[in-house]
Amino acid sequence: MKQAFPALLFALSLHAQTGVIPTRVGVSAAQTKLTMAEAVQMALRANLEIEIEQTNRAAATEAVRGSRGYLDPIFQFQPSYESRNTPTSSTLASATGKIVESFAAQNFVYRQRLPWQGAVVRAEFDNLRQTTNNPFVSLNPFLTPRTLISLSLPLWRDRLIDRERTEVILRRKQVDVSSVDFEIRVHDVIARVEQAYYDLVGAREDVAVAGDSVNLAQEQLDRTRRLIAGGSVAPVELAAAEAELERRRDTFFSLLGGVTAAENNLKQLIAGGRDQQLWRDEIVPVTTERATGPTGYELPDLVATAVRKRPELRALDLRKDLNARQKELAVNQTKPAINWNTAYISSGLAGALLQTDNPFSAFQTAVALRVNELSRAAGLPPLNTPSLGGGVPASFVGGYGQSLVNLFGGNYSTYQTGLSFDLTIRNQAAHSAVAQTVITERRLGLDRRRVEQAIEAQVRNSLQSIETARQRMAAAEASARASKEKLDSETRLFQTGESTNFFVLTRQNELADSRRRVVAATLEFNKSVARLAASLGNTLEAYNITLK
Repeated sequence: MKQAFPALLFALSLHAQTGVIPTRVGVSAAQTKLTMAEAVQMALRANLEIEIEQTNRAAATEAVRGSRGYLDPIFQFQPSYESRNTPTSSTLASATGKIVESFAAQNFVYRQRLPWQGAVVRAEFDNLRQTTNNPFVSLNPFLTPRTLISLSLPLWRDRLIDRERTEVILRRKQVDVSSVDFEIRVHDVIARVEQAYYDLVGAREDVAVAGDSVNLAQEQLDRTRRLIAGGSVAPVELAAAEAELERRRDTFFSLLGGVTAAENNLKQLIAGGRDQQLWRDEIVPVTTERATGPTGYELPDLVATAVRKRPELRALDLRKDLNARQKELAVNQTKPAINWNTAYISSGLAGALLQTDNPFSAFQTAVALRVNELSRAAGLPPLNTPSLGGGVPASFVGGYGQSLVNLFGGNYSTYQTGLSFDLTIRNQAAHSAVAQTVITERRLGLDRRRVEQAIEAQVRNSLQSIETARQRMAAAEASARASKEKLDSETRLFQTGESTNFFVLTRQNELADSRRRVVAATLEFNKSVARLAASLGNTLEAYNITLK
């Protein structure tokens, strides 16, 4: 494609002839020259849509870390105090009719999900200090520390997979999906940059053709004036030349507005914000040559390449994999739950020995003393003082340290093991989830076939557009050459008085129309070549772009 005539230079030349400067809103005299590759690089660095897609990928990566939170250990500290006053009708429990007790606890709980087989480990360390006015308690206050270590292991449901592990897998896959979505967005932005760039090239070429047409009209008007002054052309010819000149000026101004619109469209794709200097500059596209179209291709091979490379199909494959994982979880939830639970518990005890006797001991002691007094008076041997028990073991007498010695001594241990069964009757939710994943699997298969058809249609349409544009360019270029020859011939005839303004201006319009058709055909050819590269998935390779 021929280098476009700079719109600003033409505007200045038009001002020199007419005193009119075309207005371009927001565009200064500064210019930014861009090749197609530079425009693409600017879009990759600053395009807001690409930056937004990058945040989506970053969010997906962060979600993976969040999904692994179920493996985070949970530590709980549970301090508590309770003062309990319990009414009682038994004088043995309390002579005042009220049992007064206090409980001070400092308990620690550690819970950990394991990444293997869905196991859960729990450890507890409980500390309880209790005081009471119950006279039958031998230790008051007394301490009862306790340790518990338990393991819960699923044997059927949730053993190989569960909701939490599925969530981690899905989040990891979602990162891959986000990466492919990012690639799709990059492909889309580059394709639109290419189309916008070529639109700007075509708009500037149209302005150049319109500018040349105005110059030809001005030359014909000047020629007409000279011939009228020489008496070889009737004065009535002047009006026709002036009217045609103004009509072409109107066309020029209209096309110049199209340049600004095309320029703004490109700026929107490659600028990172409305405050950048690029918005105030005139963009001068440097890559204006005709693109290189494919030759000697085989349609089935190109379609196969497109199906292999297009990221849209890879995105569908990843979503199919996601659905397969969800199906695996749904099938797992239809199974009965059988869990093996085991625990080890160790307890300790220590406290201060109660210094007062319980009511039974005090009563029996008083009776024994009275009997012994009577026995001594009667000359009988005294009775032994009665005892209701053997006393508290010495290992239980002491403070918190002694209670820990008893706790970790292992003399007061408990072992537990057992199974728990959980069967959900009918389990409609799980069976419905399985059915939904089957439906989704079928829909994704249909989506893939639909996308493959769309890709083949895109490849076919792009190739057809390229071939059609080739033929249109050849025809338009031949028409332009013929129109130029006809115009030159008609101009010579007009100068010798053998033609009229009407025929000269008609030949000029034919030339302008042929040149515009060359511009349109070349523009369509270049855009079709770019569309073919996009439909084949070769856009990133064409610009040596590697996504990270």
